[in-house]
Amino acid sequence: MTERELAEYVGQRIKEERKKKGITQKELGVMIGVKHNTISSYEAGTNAPEQNAIFKIARALDVSTDDLFPEKENATDELDRALRMANNLNLKDAEFLNQLIEKTLTMTDEEREKFLESLKFTVEYYNKMND
Repeated sequence: MTERELAEYVGQRIKEERKKKGITQKELGVMIGVKHNTISSYEAGTNAPEQNAIFKIARALDVSTDDLFPEKENATDELDRALRMANNLNLKDAEFLNQLIEKTLTMTDEEREKFLESLKFTVEYYNKMND
């Protein structure tokens, strides 16, 4: 999912939840401290709300922040498969790998690319030092 698609998805979810609550864009804007045209741009997906705005919106709409984002498809299945393959790991190492995977799944495309490049560099460096 691209950043644009994610912004559109989140915007649509904000709109759906706002309508369920029976409040206008202006009312939601007042509740979170922004103008109604900001809410409109969020809902249209032309402007993505920043992290603090997402928390305020979720609180105002009485939903969790997770309710505003798409579910991670098959993330749990893939994690379980990876952990089964790594059955020689101790719990601490398995938890660390889980954190890496979860962190990777929450990043934007650009952040993920940089993060994975740094991990690749670390693995390559390790391999060179131990060959």
